[in-house]
Amino acid sequence: MDPNGTENSSTREDETGQEARAEWNFRRFFPQILACTANNFILFDNSLALSLPTIVIVALMNNDGDLSLTADEASWFASMFLICQPIGSVFYGMVMEPLGRKRSLLLLNIPFFTAWTMIFYAESPSTLYAASAIMGFGVGCTEAPLLTYVGEITEPLYRGTLTSYVQFCGFAAYAVVYSVGSVMTWRYTAAICATVPILTVVAVSQLPESPHWLVSRGKVERAEESLRWLRGWVRPEDVREELDRIVNYNADEKTVKTQIAETHGAITSVGIKQRIVFFLRPEIRRPLILTVSLFFFYYASGMATLRPYLVRVMKELNVTMDINKAAVTVAILGLIGYAACMFSVSQVGKRALSLFSLLGSSLCSFLLASVASGSLDRSWSLPVFLAMSFLSCVGLAPIPWMLQSEIYPLHGKCMATGIAAAAYYIIGFLATKIFLGMEDILGLSGVFILFGSFGLLGAVYTYMRLPETEDRTFQQIQAHFVDP
Repeated sequence: MDPNGTENSSTREDETGQEARAEWNFRRFFPQILACTANNFILFDNSLALSLPTIVIVALMNNDGDLSLTADEASWFASMFLICQPIGSVFYGMVMEPLGRKRSLLLLNIPFFTAWTMIFYAESPSTLYAASAIMGFGVGCTEAPLLTYVGEITEPLYRGTLTSYVQFCGFAAYAVVYSVGSVMTWRYTAAICATVPILTVVAVSQLPESPHWLVSRGKVERAEESLRWLRGWVRPEDVREELDRIVNYNADEKTVKTQIAETHGAITSVGIKQRIVFFLRPEIRRPLILTVSLFFFYYASGMATLRPYLVRVMKELNVTMDINKAAVTVAILGLIGYAACMFSVSQVGKRALSLFSLLGSSLCSFLLASVASGSLDRSWSLPVFLAMSFLSCVGLAPIPWMLQSEIYPLHGKCMATGIAAAAYYIIGFLATKIFLGMEDILGLSGVFILFGSFGLLGAVYTYMRLPETEDRTFQQIQAHFVDP
């Protein structure tokens, strides 16, 4: 046979095989991104809710119309939102397990639709307070079911990319609401936002339930149907191996529960005591401490704490560009950072991105401290702010939330996710509250030095404590926290 003909035939076979594998990979990936996109409607609504108070306060502060807010009333409107977020996080963390992932996601739309409607029809500050409280509660409720569902339906190979895709869409909502709010009144902006929960119900209702939750309830046949949908509407034999892993994982989880019940009494199977015992076990305690610590370093390293005061700080540093345009540009760089995380996390890994983000943010803080003290020219301010926004969002902002979807065992996942989310909101509230006081005591230069120091400390902590979870199964990830 002609050697060239043999080589050409072999090449054609290789190309055909590569095309078949690419088609198969796309077939498996497409339903997973479809499910995450439907879930993103919830996070989109969540971010709309976080953004709208800014528009309402600006429009109603000392307004001469029928409805206006004094400075004290505006602070209450914003505070009710923040206070109710951790309440929602803890509450939904407790009720999500019996409800199921899909039902939990559907019920989330009730507080959002109610709050948007109340804001549209509001005729008094008290109505705005009530709407703010309901909306804050709803925002707090979103984290546990959303991240848990995404983590449980995605394959390890795609989990990092798809959880960062969720975070990217949430951040994009800020740009949408500010754009709509710039051309429409706050009431009509709220009316448009009220359509999102309706669209979300339609989208989420088409999704399958989490196969992990179905197996935990003994519904193995339905779990198989769910997996077949999520892996490209494939044959039962194509998901048999993955289903067996889920069944075995659930059996291991039940063994843990049985051991705890035998040790601490049968009543603990439904009581508070069992929950406490669960949280003292290393497989829950260690990842919970890790995520809360990363949330702390996210705020302590600067950008997240600066964001509400960004325009004010830029004015203090004499940024030469129009301040509002500069703030928008900083936000755009943050969005680019989220996109970079989404496309690079599967290749680079979460550890490397987190370290890069913390060290880069720390360097930016020290540079801004030099600008504030006069050691560095003020023309450096805007480029450094832009770099800091990108660096913060490429790792430090999304990765703790990505970890939430994968590092907790099944028997404590819902509650642990809710508690960590509540801690995030409390840390954010405290950081925002004390920033101005810190500036009065330390000066702007001193605050940036503090941010930079915390960034370095966070990098050391991350290097020592954060395992690489990319392309790992739940069993592999959680085994890391059990081993001494």
